[in-house]
Amino acid sequence: MTTQVIYTRVPDAVKEAADAYANERGAKLSSAVVELLEKGLTAVGDEESISALEACVALLGSENSQLQAELMTAHTELSAVKTLAQRAVQVVGSCPKCTKPISGYDLLAVGQCAQCGQALTNLLAPDGPSTGLDQREFLILVGALGAVVGLALLAAKG
Repeated sequence: MTTQVIYTRVPDAVKEAADAYANERGAKLSSAVVELLEKGLTAVGDEESISALEACVALLGSENSQLQAELMTAHTELSAVKTLAQRAVQVVGSCPKCTKPISGYDLLAVGQCAQCGQALTNLLAPDGPSTGLDQREFLILVGALGAVVGLALLAAKG
């Protein structure tokens, strides 16, 4: 390795700090100055990549926040869907033909009795006063269905 000479004047404080650095390492002043100069030049060269890394970290932090917000929304939607699923299997009334219990799923999704195949649309819009439908359970089911539909609309807009 070839070496070159650099002559330069430095303030007293810099000379004293370089002497102290050399003494701490048990090295000659010239070796210590070369090491310090190399470290300084490397640090200056790395400034640009450090800035790029800091920008990347900021971007990843922003993306992480966005993903956490989306995850929270997904958890809320999942909770609403679970509630609807639980309500859908509950008995909401009885079949007008065979009197077997019918679930919210039978009533709103399939539209017929799972046992005898009787259409259940008359339960939703009855001709007469009594339908065999538990109005309270039915309204809770419709509310859960409304929550899921509302969340789906919000998710579609976001």
